Amino acid sequence: MAKLLFVVMSDPSSLSESIKAAHAFHYAVELSQKGNEVLVYLDGLGTKIPISESPYKGLRPAFDEVVKRGLLLGACGYCASPPHLNIRDRLKVKLLGDEHDHYAFQDLVEKGFQLVLT
Repeated sequence: MAKLLFVVMSDPSSLSESIKAAHAFHYAVELSQKGNEVLVYLDGLGTKIPISESPYKGLRPAFDEVVKRGLLLGACGYCASPPHLNIRDRLKVKLLGDEHDHYAFQDLVEKGFQLVLT
């Protein structure tokens, strides 16, 4: 079985980017249900997904399913911090990294995870 980390960087304010993110969430859930080890990480503008309204109404249910199934690793603390997107205090998800450093995924790569960027 595969070990996959979906890194979702899609901007939730864009229709096309929201659809891309929702599909990544659907794939993560489906692959997990088939026995693969799957995690999802929000990075860049993707960190806004938990707190943003999207023009694509399917984004929220897809994200909520990832959370419900325990697949959400967390969100980028660097991107969410005040010097960057400044949304850290509004996020109710685990943050990895801080305003000085991105989370580098080294621990997951060493465990055999492959990164899927969306």
